[in-house]
Amino acid sequence: MSAALRTKSPTTALWDQQQSIAEKKASMINMGLHVFYPEWQGSGRIFSHSFKTVTMKLYGTEEKITFPCQTCTKVEDVKQALAAATLTKPEDLRFIVKQGCSTRALLNTDEMGTNVTVRGLASFKPQRHKWPHPAGVIGAGYHGLKTLIMYVKSGNTDIVCFDRNNKVGGYCWITAANKCSKLQTELGAFHVWWGQEVMQDKCMYPTEYWETWPKKEKVLEHFQFAAENYGILPHICFRTDVRSIDIVGDKKGEHRYYSLQHTNLDSKKEDSVNVSMLWNYPGSMTRNRIIDYPGEDEFEGNIGYGMGDDCAYEHLEGSNTAILGNGAFAVENARTSLEHGANKVYIVTRRKNLASPRVPCWFVHQGPAPTPGRLVLKMLEPMYALSGMGDPWTYWAVHASADKMKVQIIQNSRFGIGDVTFVAVACGKIEYVVDTLKRCSKHTMHLTSGRKLENVTMILKALGLLGDWEVDRMHKMDHTQGQFCGGDWRRVIHLDATGMNAANFTTFSTGIGTVNIVRMYKFLFDWPHEYARMEEEGLLLQLPKNHARPEEEKPAYVYDVNYANATGVIMGAMCPRASELSATDPVYKHEMYHITHPLDRFMKECIQSWDDYQAEWRKRGCTHPYVEYPYTKEMIEGYAKEYNEALGLNISVDGPGTQMELYKEPEIPGYLDASKWATSDAAIEAVEQGVKAQSAEWWYQNSQQNVVNPNAKAGRK
Repeated sequence: MSAALRTKSPTTALWDQQQSIAEKKASMINMGLHVFYPEWQGSGRIFSHSFKTVTMKLYGTEEKITFPCQTCTKVEDVKQALAAATLTKPEDLRFIVKQGCSTRALLNTDEMGTNVTVRGLASFKPQRHKWPHPAGVIGAGYHGLKTLIMYVKSGNTDIVCFDRNNKVGGYCWITAANKCSKLQTELGAFHVWWGQEVMQDKCMYPTEYWETWPKKEKVLEHFQFAAENYGILPHICFRTDVRSIDIVGDKKGEHRYYSLQHTNLDSKKEDSVNVSMLWNYPGSMTRNRIIDYPGEDEFEGNIGYGMGDDCAYEHLEGSNTAILGNGAFAVENARTSLEHGANKVYIVTRRKNLASPRVPCWFVHQGPAPTPGRLVLKMLEPMYALSGMGDPWTYWAVHASADKMKVQIIQNSRFGIGDVTFVAVACGKIEYVVDTLKRCSKHTMHLTSGRKLENVTMILKALGLLGDWEVDRMHKMDHTQGQFCGGDWRRVIHLDATGMNAANFTTFSTGIGTVNIVRMYKFLFDWPHEYARMEEEGLLLQLPKNHARPEEEKPAYVYDVNYANATGVIMGAMCPRASELSATDPVYKHEMYHITHPLDRFMKECIQSWDDYQAEWRKRGCTHPYVEYPYTKEMIEGYAKEYNEALGLNISVDGPGTQMELYKEPEIPGYLDASKWATSDAAIEAVEQGVKAQSAEWWYQNSQQNVVNPNAKAGRK
């Protein structure tokens, strides 16, 4: 007799039956259904735990799904699972079965039928919500461009953007940046097409053409390049000012919309457009903090602010320049002054903030996982020691345990990044002066300590920036809740939060943070039932509020990094599906960086820039001996070894070696396929045990207590 005709032995048949039951349980668990176990049976109605196959068909279509469930599985359970999987509401679903010559709608308490027609659902796959009006965006700077790119790339072109400028780039790079401003981080961390899901054609990993640290002109060119390649320019209304926003309709109503009243700045023509949701990017902060010091009228030199080309560049040659402040813009202005031939630069600050050389910045951005703060500080040590800037561990911003294993870095500004600051301090071209300005006299700064800085002919103020109260007035709000204007989830406002508070570092730039912001809120706009679920579960009770503080000159939309971090953690925890969209970022980040900025080329550029500055200063009369660059590839390999040991990884400073697969959008939700985790009996059993208590509680609550109470003592119901 052939093997095919032999009858299976009882042992084999029993094994196959048990295997089939395990696979069916896995399918139920994966779909979100609650498996019933016979030991839970109470003394009343008997629940059959045998299995059956259910076929569901969408009303009016040929779309079907088939899945296993138990005979006792209830309609309510399937509705809840199907709604969760398709991001709809269970109360919108109706299950219809044929009964003789007629049909009837199944009740939630009924057992699930085997052939069911579903009404109230467009597809068994999630369908993005179609809003009655387009999405609106205010601001075509970095954040606005990223939002437009992600909409268009996902196939949604129902979006309109408004910007006061005549080109893309936003206030930060068009107006605030000086003509000599340069990107402080590498372009790989900043480019506006950062993220796997938007990679296409010419917008893949940035090439050498875009340079590692591009200047303003090249940064703006890269914005324009992206806008053209993604086809978003037709969606932008340039030279247009949104003056007011009228909210029309009930706050919770789907058909509520926002009427944006706008004016063309050239023709003065007024018009309005209705949008269903609004993304507002007002810029981090847009006004200089104006402080006038006694004696400025006697100074007889040039006094300006460190942004918006308020510097008299033609007077920098041979000058002694003083910069008031110690944030990233102060460091930027110190570089600009030296490149324009300043003899010496004083950075006058009431306390020294941490600045970062280029190597730690590169290392953080290439790491697939956040770099521990203690390792960041360790990477600062060689540069601080060489330049005589002290021990970075002793700076006021550093909060560390005695063994230096746990570190939190907290300061009011972000790192000023660049090597030039350090080599300039080492060569005597920059001096940090920890003091404050009391008054001025002719070419002299009188400090609070009594010290005088003499022969100073240029003062640049980088004393911080202030928000624009017009933003609050436009939204008619006195607070934000999370990133929602006045607690309205369909008006998202985002800016680069002020300050730094971190124990681990994923980035020093804006690329990663912005893409995750857009992912989160676009996900909620695409699947609004997910937001409804989150609100029902208490989202608005958990999100922090930021109220306007006139006494501190802070509008409601200006929030700090602690507020932003808390909002991000809460939103991510309450919307795990949106968080899953960034699951492949670590692999992408690591590979992209090593292709865009390979270490050997990066180090060559760093050393070349370091040497070029010293050569230029020698031409101008600097007599300080040559200062050697303090980092080597071997040192960076040592940092990578420590990084690997701390995080259990195995990265190389030369990159991953093999190219990753192209990005594929995650399947949402894949609820009929348990194969990704049901790979073995042990895996199935582990998951089964993990959800068993939850299933028992569900059955107890939904069966008129005709099930043993899982929370009661043995023998009780």
